[in-house]
Amino acid sequence: MHFDESSMFAGKKLEAKILKEEFRLHFKNISRIMDCVGCSNCRLWGKLQTQGLGTALKILFSEKEIRSLSDRSPSPSPAFQLSRQEIVALLNGFGRLSTSIHQLHSFRSLLKVKRGPHQYGASPTP
Repeated sequence: MHFDESSMFAGKKLEAKILKEEFRLHFKNISRIMDCVGCSNCRLWGKLQTQGLGTALKILFSEKEIRSLSDRSPSPSPAFQLSRQEIVALLNGFGRLSTSIHQLHSFRSLLKVKRGPHQYGASPTP
């Protein structure tokens, strides 16, 4: 099952717009909360990952602006543009996410070996 972003802010246009704005403001608040983290490395990495998720959401919710970009125009439309910092954060976020998924698969394999092949959807061997 894949994520369906169209159902996230479904409903009446005004309600969806308000909900989307509230979502955006809460997400920005997470970044402000990260300023309170004592460890500077943790704060830096936390803010970078938060900005990466924010950039992914910006792309996800800017479908109309992205569709309006013309293949023939020499410069990007000011309606949708990513900053260099957003691109770096997005790529870093992809890297972190892919590493996490890889580690999850490794942990599942270790658990399967430790607990036996009959758990986690594995079929019993004859």
